[in-house]
Parts: sequence; structure tokens; C-alpha cells
Amino acid sequence: MFRRRWSGLPAEPKFAPDLKELGYFINEEDEVRYFHDPDFYFKYFSTKNMRYNDCQRFAFNQAVSQIIDSRLEAEGLMEVLLPLGVASKDERHVKIRLSEDLSSKSRVVIIFGQSGQDFGILAQRVASGPGGLNKGSMVNMVKALKQQKSSATDDAAPGIILANPGNLWWWPEGKKGLSEFARHQIPGSSLVHRGWHDDPARNGISENANPTEHVKYIFEKVVPQFVNDKAKIDVIALGDMSDEVEQYLDNNDVWAKIGHKLSALVVLGGFYDMREAGCQGFKKFMDQRGRAYIMNQDPLDTLIAGPEGGSRAVTGHVGYGCPTYSVGPDAFIMELVLVEAGSAVLRWLQEVALDKDYVNERVHIFFPEEEEDDGKWPGWDKDDDESNGSKEIGGNDHEEATRVQVRVQRDVQPSKMDEFEGIDEELAKEIAKRAKLADGNADSEEET
Repeated sequence: MFRRRWSGLPAEPKFAPDLKELGYFINEEDEVRYFHDPDFYFKYFSTKNMRYNDCQRFAFNQAVSQIIDSRLEAEGLMEVLLPLGVASKDERHVKIRLSEDLSSKSRVVIIFGQSGQDFGILAQRVASGPGGLNKGSMVNMVKALKQQKSSATDDAAPGIILANPGNLWWWPEGKKGLSEFARHQIPGSSLVHRGWHDDPARNGISENANPTEHVKYIFEKVVPQFVNDKAKIDVIALGDMSDEVEQYLDNNDVWAKIGHKLSALVVLGGFYDMREAGCQGFKKFMDQRGRAYIMNQDPLDTLIAGPEGGSRAVTGHVGYGCPTYSVGPDAFIMELVLVEAGSAVLRWLQEVALDKDYVNERVHIFFPEEEEDDGKWPGWDKDDDESNGSKEIGGNDHEEATRVQVRVQRDVQPSKMDEFEGIDEELAKEIAKRAKLADGNADSEEET
């Protein structure tokens, strides 16, 4: 009878996490290129074996992460292991980086990247492709923050804390934390072994087992340890971490401890509905000193909705509790949001930092009725693009409002017949006729 021994399985390929050994180099534009053909970036399909290709990509991504981490260190961000008090890197931990002189800063910026990305990475497709390492990582964000002022009376650059919600799965053999994506690509016993069992006792990190715990640990352990009591804190949260941060702050007990320290909060690509928030202090803060960015085809920094959300499908009927802006047409997936909108985010944070009495402009946006469809997509030609409409901003009984003109896309307006979708055409007409009769907008049978 045929029997195959474990020793007879094909061996796992070995790749060193080094760009040069993998056949890549960094050109003068800070882009990683293929050594044998400099016109190409990372080449994933080296063979027809997907496991082989994944092993190579794991090594390549680790090499890119090491380069970015060394650049962050060169920018003056020191390494701190969590939970605090970890004696050795051999113990389970997650790494973050923060400014060496953080305790002396009057302003501190905390950045929470996506939980699915490796530490310091914004978009792997940019860091290892067109755009380059600095653009696709936190390096450019750190460089830009170092050019800002802490306040109108303090010209020193703000302190920085780079959280690490991505690398929370401990890899004992590699003695480092990995992302959920990377952990499935680590070397196995053979080429045909698939997946790794998730054992919390072996792979969990104390007090940082998931993004929710990590957010809590940053605010309740890292901030008190390294940030002085008088410093003001700005927070930038991307993607799923926007919801995690807002959910954490939307608590009366938490807000009583943390709220007075916050100066501004920017959420990018989140879905937390502030209309259902339970903490009134946090709701007021978001209304006055919060800002949201969402994926939208309008130009970067175009005002999309007010604190109450969108009256149409443009914001998915989500009320962010603060003015909501577009990240621009180039940010078509979440990992590109901060890459494209980073300059606008930092510009607004600087504006808030320089004005201690800053309060968001009061706006409420009304969308005009949809124009008659001419059969063209928005942006089909110049005339069509210029006739997309405008929004009118009105006020309430106690506060004045300004009038702002922006482009409103017709393609995001809901169809007038959406409620009849999937219903027979004749039946839909009958329902519409009865609705008109009920409203008194149609002639009665007696009048005919």
C-alpha cells in the first residue's frame, strides 16, 4: 500500500527578507524595482505555485517593513514594546514608535493606521510600487508633522505616537508581531502545509490581543506614561480604526478621563454613526473639533456633508457628527485614503492647533433635485461636469451659516423608482396611482 512519509513532502522555499538577495533595488525615485528589469516593480508570479509565490512575497514585505522602520527611527522615533515592562524582545510584544522627547511636547499627534497593514505601512502597493517607500508609509507623514508648530505660542514640532494595531498576532519563531494577512504566509513545515492555527495562549499579546484592546492601551497606559498632563492630543484614525477609536471615546467614563486632553480628531473612511452616540461630551467635541473624510469622486477637501450626515446616498446616510470631506478621486480603496488626503488632514490639524478657540463652521447641506438624465456619465464632457449642480447651506434658529458652492454628482442620487425595484411595471404604476389619490394629487373617479 502506498504511504508517504512526512519527510517526503516537498520542502518549503527559503527567502531572506533582504531586497538585494531577492533581486530588487531602490532607485533614485525611492521606488523598489526589479534588478533584472528596472522597468518592473515587485514580481509576484515567479512560479505557478501560489505557496511559493506567497513565501517570496512574505520575505519581500518584511524587507520593505524593515527599511521603513529604520527610516522612522532615523526621524527620531524611538521603539517602545507593549505591554510596557516587557524585559526582552523574545517575549510576546507589539512594537510602537514615538518621539524621543515626547514628554516635553505641548502637542502630540497619535496616528492609528489600518489593522490589516504592517507597522508603518499605509499602502503596500505604493510603498513597493509606483510612488515609493516614503509616500506609501508613515515616513512622509512624520516628516510633514516635524515641520508643523505645536501652537501659536510654541514653535516646536509636535510629538508623535505611531500606534500598531496591525501586528497583534505573535509569531513565536520569528519573535515579532504579524498582521492577519502576513501570518498566513509565514514559513511552514513543508510546501504543502496550509495555514496556521490561531492559539490565543501562544499567539496573543497581553492587553493588546486585538485592535480594541490596543486602542485602550494606547490611551490609558502609553499616554499617561509618556505624555505630560498639559499636552493637547490630536488623533488621526484610518479605516476600521476610526470606528475603534470613536467607539472607545463614546463612553462617559472614558470621556471624563480622556476628553479634556483631546484637541482634534480626524476619522478617515469610518462608519461610526454619531447620531446614535451615547456620550454627549464626545458628540459635542466631534461637532466642534472633529473632521471626517470619506471616499468620493469629488476633488480632495470638497465639503460633502454636515454633522448630521448626507440627505442622499452620497454618504450612505451616515452622520459622522462633524463636517465631512472628500479624499479625492485617486483614493479608490481604503489603503490609499491617507496617502492621498494626508496633506489636507495635516493642514487642518495645524489650523486647529494654532487657534485655541477653533470651532467647526456651522453647515447643513441640502442637495438639489436630480436633473433630467441626458444619458451621460458625470464627467463625460466639460459641459456636463460644470452642470452637476450645487449645494445650499442653511442655518438654524440660533446660528448663522455661510453659503458654499460645490459640485454635486448626479450618479450618487438615488433613483426615484428605487422603492419599486423588482416589482412588476404595471403593479408599480398602480401603486403610484393609489399614492397620488391618497395625497389628493390626482383626480377622483367622481370628477372624471
